[in-house]
Amino acid sequence: MPSQTQQNQDLTLSEKMKIVQYLAIFPALTIMVFMRRKVGFRMLTPTRLISMAFFLWIIGDLIGMLPFTQPPGFIYDRFPLLLIVVGFLERYRRWKELCNGERWHTLSPGISYIEFLPLPPMLRAHRRIYRFLDPLACFVFSMFFGVFFSQPLARWFAFSSFCLFIFEQTLFEKQLDRDLDILDGLVAAEVQTETVEHFAGPQPGEKQRSIEETAGIPIGVAFDIHRQIELRRARERAAAPVNLTKETPPLRQYVQVNVVAAPGGLASPPDNMVKDAPDSPAQP
Repeated sequence: MPSQTQQNQDLTLSEKMKIVQYLAIFPALTIMVFMRRKVGFRMLTPTRLISMAFFLWIIGDLIGMLPFTQPPGFIYDRFPLLLIVVGFLERYRRWKELCNGERWHTLSPGISYIEFLPLPPMLRAHRRIYRFLDPLACFVFSMFFGVFFSQPLARWFAFSSFCLFIFEQTLFEKQLDRDLDILDGLVAAEVQTETVEHFAGPQPGEKQRSIEETAGIPIGVAFDIHRQIELRRARERAAAPVNLTKETPPLRQYVQVNVVAAPGGLASPPDNMVKDAPDSPAQP
């Protein structure tokens, strides 16, 4: 029984992947503030910056306490402080831009400095610079940094480059899924439109139901009244000449159901028709 309860509480593989994708933003942020400009305001939250700085300090102390290991060094100890300073400075800049009315996504991962290099269009498409070139450049930099400066900090840069790859790949897949959902919606709308057009119109065997069949409830316009309205519309369209030219706008057509024709000619047009078309030709 306890083993069955424990199995029910275990996370699925997709849930574990989502947790890893969410946690990857924290190490990736430690190099994004240096490799990119205009990182979004909500990306640079104080919680992320301060927590990562304290995490690096704790890791440095643990490395110094291990036997047969050397202290991380001066550069490693100053890197968390530099992270906080640069991160809060960028966050302040984004805040000033938002207050000045500049539109910029607050969750933007920033613009890579590699964008300014003369790269072929194939590398610029589909965020390949952010998904591949940025993590690769950080990883190569970590190899040279470890040789000349600090190996613990170089290992952190290498780990952060891998986290940056996970974060960018997840972001790309989310944007792609959003665009594909829009495409699927357009295709589904076309199919639904064809279905509506197929079943629109009168059904086979449909007839006008009488008042007895509807239990005394009137539905729509009676057949005889509808026929009289259509005949009157046809007579008015035939009697009223319409000059469709660029100089004279087309006359508006009005239907006046309860009009009694004057003896010896057609009924006079309503007042609103005279006001709407002052230049219309007089009726004979």
